[in-house]
Amino acid sequence: MVAAVGLFAAVATAGAGSSPLDDGKAFEAKRNYRQAAEAYRLAIAESPKSPEPHYRLAAAERALGRSEEAIEALQRALQLKPAYPEAHVLLGKIYEEQERWTDAIEAYTKAVDLKMKTTEVYERLGGAYRHTREYDKALAAYRRALDQEPKNLARRYDVAITLAEMGRDDDAVAEYDTILAQDKDFYMAHFQKGVMYRKQDKLEPAELEFTAVLTANPDLATAFFELGQVYARMGKPGAAAAAYREVAQLNPYVGNVNTRLGELALSDGKLDSSIAYFKRALEHDSEHFMIYFHLANAYQKRGNLREAADAYQQVIKLFPVLFDARYNLGVVFSRQGKFDAAAKEFEETLKLNPRFTATHYQLAAVQAKQGKKQDAKKHLEEYLKNAPEGEFVADAKKLLASL
Repeated sequence: MVAAVGLFAAVATAGAGSSPLDDGKAFEAKRNYRQAAEAYRLAIAESPKSPEPHYRLAAAERALGRSEEAIEALQRALQLKPAYPEAHVLLGKIYEEQERWTDAIEAYTKAVDLKMKTTEVYERLGGAYRHTREYDKALAAYRRALDQEPKNLARRYDVAITLAEMGRDDDAVAEYDTILAQDKDFYMAHFQKGVMYRKQDKLEPAELEFTAVLTANPDLATAFFELGQVYARMGKPGAAAAAYREVAQLNPYVGNVNTRLGELALSDGKLDSSIAYFKRALEHDSEHFMIYFHLANAYQKRGNLREAADAYQQVIKLFPVLFDARYNLGVVFSRQGKFDAAAKEFEETLKLNPRFTATHYQLAAVQAKQGKKQDAKKHLEEYLKNAPEGEFVADAKKLLASL
């Protein structure tokens, strides 16, 4: 009884003589969702067959992060009033937040069937269809939204994005150009055109588009990243590195840009710089096996065998089937004189990829040092048979003759 009195007292502060439903709306307007929910529960207790308090309660529960309670309230509202388009829309929004796209589509479609044909509903319906990759239906929904607001460039942008996802590049470009004709500062239209041109290997047009993006928004890290990719494919490593450094300053999480910088430095023989970049990349993504692989490779080339071995072992821990890492680890162990460990890694490499013929030579070289001459001969013969022009042919023949 005391709790009930407290609840009534709390709700009563919203307005003298007001109803619980009105109290809830007042609390909701002030973003006091917890008290709003309490007021709506009182309203439901007073009028259990009225759908609006259930709908209002659902909105408050959603604002409080209680999605399942919100869904239950909406389902009760729709049992009382099946033709309740606002409830269907709110249900669709909650399903969106839960990434239940098929359920969201069903909810929004019911709202449309109930004549709630607003721009927002069509836009959300289009977005849900895009997530289920039903692009024809997404495009139809976005076009409905655009028909209602033909000057709304955001709606036209949705149409263009969908056309691009459908592979209708020329139609998408036409829509982007229409957007830019009306608003030259709508830089994301330039950005999307640049992405399309990069994928088509039209590198110079892509460069122009990303440059236009950065003229309008010089702090867009993703545009610098895309520009870096374009320069890398154009064979301009210096320009690519400069673009990637901009990304690293603005947002090092974009495209794992420190990894890209490390790769460029590694290919240029700048081992100290590459190691520094890969370490920086691992500060932002310590679970990405390829960063460890690149780091190990840089250490190996610099002669830091202990560090290289540690990094290769981390690769194998994260991605055990990467045979390149096991092969390289075997080479490192061999150079360290750890022949048993090296042999084990080469044997594992051959299990993962029997066609990696260089492994036969490396394993034979280790077995020869272990005194396992017959095993070494077998692997040398296998190597020479399958790689008659291989990298280690001369050494393999010399070793075979010595056994």
